[in-house]
Parts: sequence; C-alpha cells; structure tokens
Amino acid sequence: MSAFKAGFVALLGRPNAGKSTLLNRILGARLSIVSAKPQTTRHKIVGILDGKDYQVCFLDTPGLIPSPSDPLQRALRRAAKQAAQDDADIIVLLVEPEKPSAADLEELGGLSRSGVPVILALGKADIEARKPFHDAALKAYAEAVKPAAVLRVSGLKGDGVDQLLREVVARLPESPALYEPGQLSDRWERFFAAEIVREKVFELYHEEIPHATAVVVEHFSEQPGRPDEIAATLYVERDGQKGILLGKKGEALRRLSDRSRQAIEAFTGRPAVLDLWVKVRHNWRKDPKALAEFGYL
Repeated sequence: MSAFKAGFVALLGRPNAGKSTLLNRILGARLSIVSAKPQTTRHKIVGILDGKDYQVCFLDTPGLIPSPSDPLQRALRRAAKQAAQDDADIIVLLVEPEKPSAADLEELGGLSRSGVPVILALGKADIEARKPFHDAALKAYAEAVKPAAVLRVSGLKGDGVDQLLREVVARLPESPALYEPGQLSDRWERFFAAEIVREKVFELYHEEIPHATAVVVEHFSEQPGRPDEIAATLYVERDGQKGILLGKKGEALRRLSDRSRQAIEAFTGRPAVLDLWVKVRHNWRKDPKALAEFGYL
C-alpha cells in the first residue's frame, strides 16, 4: 500500500496569469474570484483537493506585481513571495504564452534557487492566436527556472489539468492529511461572501472603481429555517467613487446587491438577505492602518 501524501502547492505568476481560474478548474468548485482585470486576487486562499492517497493544499496567491506603486500592491507582492518561500512544498509557476521580459526571467528564475520543486505551466494554452509563441516562451522560462516539469494548461477549458495534478502528486511529501477530509478551504463563508461582493464590483464597474474598493463583512448570521443575514461595507477612496458605486437614486448599488446575493446563495446553498453600505476611507490603499483593518497586512 502506498504511503499517504500531503502538502502545500503555491500557484505563482504575474497578475492575470489565470491562477484563480486554474484553481477553480482543479477543485471543480468556484472558490477564487476571477476577473479579466489584473490584480483581482488580494488574499492567499487555500483550496483543498482530496484524493484516495493524497491531499493537495493549493495556495492561490496575488499576482507577482513587477513594480508595485502603492502600499497595497507591495503587501500583495509580499504575500505571494511569502507563500513561495515559507509555505510551499511545490511551486506551480503559471506563465503567459508570450515572450518573457528580462525582468520576468530574472525574478521568476530565482524560484529555482529556493530548493522547492518548480513545475512550469504555460497557461491559456487553448488560445489559438497565441499558440505560435508557446515554444519560445517555454524555452526561455525553462532555461531561467530549470523546472522539474514543463507542461501546457488551460484553466478555462481544462486542457493539461490532469497531467498537472499527476506531476504535483508525484512530488508531494509523505504526510498525513493537513485538513479534515472534505474541507474545501481554510476560509470561512464570511470571507467568501466579501470576495463574492468584490467580484461583482469587478464585473459591474470600470475605470478605477474595482481596484479602489475594499469589502468588509460586518455581520454574517446563519439561522436555521431562515435566510442568512449578511451586512457588508464597501470602502472607497473618494466621494466621487462613492457616487459611482451608488448610481442614480441608488440603482447601481441595488444591482450590485442583487447579483452579489444571488452568487452568495449559489455558493452557500442557502437563501440570504444582503445589505450593502458604501463609505469613504480616503486613500486607504496608502494607509497601513486601513490595510491592516481590511486584512491585507
């Protein structure tokens, strides 16, 4: 009988590389929020996959921002690097199907010096227009990273995901399970409610609004036989942003609330009542106190 294996696998890559989409595909559940806009992921999230003789704990991390421009971006970058340096037994490096820059090769090549096995995965492999760039991109990254394995994947279509999982499981250390069997994540529903609201902000608003918005769940009450009661505050940096979130006569905020509630109900499998409020916290992305309050430090 083979020994049981378990460990942490960090999903790393530049912003918008497709890490969250890939994690959701692997787990078969919509755990991490996704958006076409970069810098959607702000927290390290553990997604847990149980197999017959293994447990893989995937770490979905914020994108490795090349040149962070404010304290929030610097905090997100630190969180991603910490996951690779301190938490990971294996690193899955997800890269774009395009020629990497010298800065990409220099920074990401340093992962090979950590002593942790690196699996190089070229993402978005299903996009036909970018297939001519696959070989050159993989060659450049492989020379810099010196990975333990190289493959092509599509989180959207599922291409290569089974192979990626086999490569991961083969390199897991022998260990008992790290979480209770059947547990999907290390986060509570309260956290995912806030993330779902933030995802809907990304879907419904444009310009600077999504990146200037933080969501804090103030109240989450599950009551048998009754809808969950949830209250959340959306913090923005300027009065004008608050007006955009609210919309004319509050119509935009009501639309956001409706879509968020429906998505939360789909996630929990229970009916919910959701109240959203909007407040201004001036320049919160540059305020260490606010970043700590919102869970980014």
